Amino acid sequence: MSSKSFLKGAFILGIAGVVSKLLGAVYRIPLARLLGGEGMGLYQMAYPIYTTILALATAGVPVAISIMVARKESSGLSGDSRRIFRVSFILLFIIGVVLSAAVFLSADFLAREVLHQPKAYLPIAAVAPAIFFAGLLCVFRGYFQGHQWMVPTAVSQVVEQIFRVAFVLILAFWLFPRGLDMAAAGATFGAVIGAAAGLIVLIVFYLKFRKRPVPGESLRYSSESSGQLAQQLIKLAVPVSLGAMVVPLVQMLDAVIVPTRLISSGFSVSRATELYGQLSGMASVLINLPTIFTIAIATSLVPAVAEAVALQDTSVVRQRINEGLRVGMLIALPSAAGLCVLAYPITDLLFAAPEAGIPLAYLSFSIIVLALFQVTSASLQGMGHPEIPLRHLMITGLLKVFFNFYLTGIVYLNIKGPAIGTSLAFLVGSAMNMVQLARRTGVRFEWRRFIKLALVTAVMGLVVTLSYDTLVFRGIHSHFATLVAIAIGVGVYGVALLVTRELDLVLIRRLLKFG
Repeated sequence: MSSKSFLKGAFILGIAGVVSKLLGAVYRIPLARLLGGEGMGLYQMAYPIYTTILALATAGVPVAISIMVARKESSGLSGDSRRIFRVSFILLFIIGVVLSAAVFLSADFLAREVLHQPKAYLPIAAVAPAIFFAGLLCVFRGYFQGHQWMVPTAVSQVVEQIFRVAFVLILAFWLFPRGLDMAAAGATFGAVIGAAAGLIVLIVFYLKFRKRPVPGESLRYSSESSGQLAQQLIKLAVPVSLGAMVVPLVQMLDAVIVPTRLISSGFSVSRATELYGQLSGMASVLINLPTIFTIAIATSLVPAVAEAVALQDTSVVRQRINEGLRVGMLIALPSAAGLCVLAYPITDLLFAAPEAGIPLAYLSFSIIVLALFQVTSASLQGMGHPEIPLRHLMITGLLKVFFNFYLTGIVYLNIKGPAIGTSLAFLVGSAMNMVQLARRTGVRFEWRRFIKLALVTAVMGLVVTLSYDTLVFRGIHSHFATLVAIAIGVGVYGVALLVTRELDLVLIRRLLKFG
């Protein structure tokens, strides 16, 4: 895989991610207006349980399948690639049925005994079937990624999100007259419909893909049995799955810790749920948008680094690590600055809830450390050390729980506490990843470039702030002033990158060239 292929794959997934996340952000605006803070709190309480279980069962599957398929295809063992697909499909089918049933049957217990919010029962039960469909989605996506074909994954992501968004809103509005819990349940069931639609798209791609001519006269197989392939799959998938489980598990703990600590600080149950909804259902949504590209970069970086390691080309390993970090910081730094300085007007514009700007202003800094953590973790996984980012993520999760518990209980900080805790925890995790990369590859991180980007970002942030304040002072409505200030910030940042020669036009042309 060339550097061009690695970046092209990241670009395709990044564009699909942008479309999906934009749809995901847009639907939350009318949903938040309909459900309010308490309704969004119920909606968000169900999702950490779903994502935690899904991560445990499936998160490592696409990575494991893509690595195994890539290895087999490079060795000309296309028959093994198909066996890997069949084995993983059977495994995930069984696991999906069992876990979906388990979540559905235990929804009442989870709502009452774990979340201490009986109204969360229906949203949890409604989202349970999505685990089954999402598991099968992972099998297909990993198979196509192993063939270095990102288009099926990208198309299925967009289709899945379109159906999910449409039915989240349709069902929420339809069921709203029956109560907030019913409306939230309708919204969570949108994930089931979306996953089913995405799976249908991937099945169509797979049927067409199977008809392609196979190089050589016939499919070649190794001496490995299906059982041995299954063992390899599990061995590769488990560390990644455990790592992916940490974040949603921490989110699930947050759903318990944050409202509970707010209540102990003197807030009512309704007010604590509302503040949690502003943090997790509004501020966190905006924070996740810039990480679309770093997730795409990480997905393509794993096989790219693995290939360079297999060829024992350390210089290429270092180059790809720095290239991934550079692209990640080009996006993360201005995004963090923009959301910080315009936190209140942005949340007012999108959610009609300027108060959500309080946690957003502090949570915005987590964009930078999250991007660092994602890219460096992918690099370590590609090097064949998935246990290292797993260990660091577990430490990060424990730190986040500690910070969130302690800081949220401080009356002055309240909902700002978990926002600050998230940034501090992932700062530590990113630093540990970077230390390991430096030790194992001898990579020299481009600190001068990062400092230059930070200075450019600071200039952009200052211009954005002055632009917004000036427009509002002259009587321009806040919503329009916010949009204009954002446009000015994008322009200033782009020009500054050109002036400082940090915007690589050659790289852009490579990304846009699909021939």
